[in-house]
Amino acid sequence: MILHKTSDEQLATDFFKYHYHDRGMLKWGGFYLSDHTSALKKMRAAEVAEVALPTQAMAQVSELLFSAWQRQQRVHLQLEQLEGGEQVVSLTGLVIGLADNELGIQTDEQQLVWLVLAMIKHVELLV
Repeated sequence: MILHKTSDEQLATDFFKYHYHDRGMLKWGGFYLSDHTSALKKMRAAEVAEVALPTQAMAQVSELLFSAWQRQQRVHLQLEQLEGGEQVVSLTGLVIGLADNELGIQTDEQQLVWLVLAMIKHVELLV
């Protein structure tokens, strides 16, 4: 029996030419960190512009926020301020505190935000 010894270079060339199937970017999916995937989700969400909702009366805003706080229900808020390009600024999360004219929200991104009630334009209770 005669064995033919091929060079490592020839062996590698044959392997990649006839046997290896490159999966492209699929192979890199496992290397993404949770920070990267959450940033990608935010980017995709930001691509869809949110429609400005009508301004609610301060009494209605306060009532909805108090109800959400009592029931530990998530809320979606639109603020009076606009980002550059007239884009609506909004927050989604849990109401964690109400004090005088201030409101504490723990956002879905696990950030703690304190707002003045006068900054809130519209409140929606989420299921």
